[in-house]
Amino acid sequence: MKFLYQARTKEGRIQSGTIEASSRKATLDILEKYGLQVTSLTAEAGSIWQKKIVLSKKISLRDITVFTRQLSVMLKSAVAPVEALRAQMIQTENPNFKEKILKIAETVESGNPLSRAFSFFPEVFDSFYISCLRSGEASGKVADSLNYLADHLEREFHLQQKIRGAMIYPIFVIVVLIGVIFLAAFFIVPNLSEVLKNFGTKLPLSTRAIISFSDFIKEGGWILIFVILGAIFITPFLFKRSKEGKKSWDKFSLKLPILGEFYKKVSLTRFSENLSVLISAGLPITSALEITKSIIGNDVYEKIVAETGERVARGETISSVFLRYPEVIPAFVTQMISTGEKTGRLEDTLMDVVNFYKAEIDRTINNLTSILEPILLLVLGIGVGIMVISLFLPLFSIGLGGMEGM
Repeated sequence: MKFLYQARTKEGRIQSGTIEASSRKATLDILEKYGLQVTSLTAEAGSIWQKKIVLSKKISLRDITVFTRQLSVMLKSAVAPVEALRAQMIQTENPNFKEKILKIAETVESGNPLSRAFSFFPEVFDSFYISCLRSGEASGKVADSLNYLADHLEREFHLQQKIRGAMIYPIFVIVVLIGVIFLAAFFIVPNLSEVLKNFGTKLPLSTRAIISFSDFIKEGGWILIFVILGAIFITPFLFKRSKEGKKSWDKFSLKLPILGEFYKKVSLTRFSENLSVLISAGLPITSALEITKSIIGNDVYEKIVAETGERVARGETISSVFLRYPEVIPAFVTQMISTGEKTGRLEDTLMDVVNFYKAEIDRTINNLTSILEPILLLVLGIGVGIMVISLFLPLFSIGLGGMEGM
């Protein structure tokens, strides 16, 4: 929050201004640190709406990525951690994130290590992030650890953007199709149906069906349709949020045609990249596997990695455990890991796996988009075509009949 202050300098001059801090005490500490004797301090008034907006502002993966990259650069340039954090607080646009960075800076300034200060915000910085920081602190290479984290977050961010981008076009076409149907049902069909009924001729089945559907929509049926559509889209999300539902979905998703291979590649990419970053940051393999297990996002692979961690602790290799699961872990991955274990360059071979699968994922997304585009356009065209033909065919028939009567 912001505070309005008035203070006296060592030379006796009056100075006033605004400062942002987490509490009144923190503000006094900051001002006293700069040699100012505070004579007045009041919290800056803000509307209830502003406070609600600040509290509800979500911290995105992009926010965390930019913050991590910039903090890494500043620490590598020998800027003190507290000063680097305060500089990041000023540059950050997200007010919610700004408040958290300020609290982290205050915690570090009071003598705590960075990893402890960051660990107070697990909703923003997960166990993976904190573990990398702790490893960097233990080895004296915090800037390098943050650099590994920034690289990892950028790759994760680009992967998410790629997947979301591939979903935009299909969703757009579906929304357009639904919009066309509802516009026709509310405005076009009612006018044409009155004209057709006045002719007194028997209408084709498809035309009668569309008119009945239009009447149903106008009489409140649109509410039922939206409820059904909402249930179709929301139910899978609710199902996956339950523990058993997620387990069932994770197992089922890997067996889906085409998409199953895509999900495998995404999970293996996350496993390989997370493990590589943690090993590069200096964590022992058993600790790295334990942390990686919780962030893969698929229950099938989480169980395999958990078993791998237990067996590695007893002296086995990662590749020897992976050999037991050829149905979900391709021989390519197992062989690459085996090579890395033999040469002592496991983190490098894991990144080779990541780069290979990233290219595969990009190709899969591009191919799926290329296939879906014409299919969706065809569905949209067929839907609109059926509606147009059903509505205007009776008019053509009536028109032809009139011409024959002449």
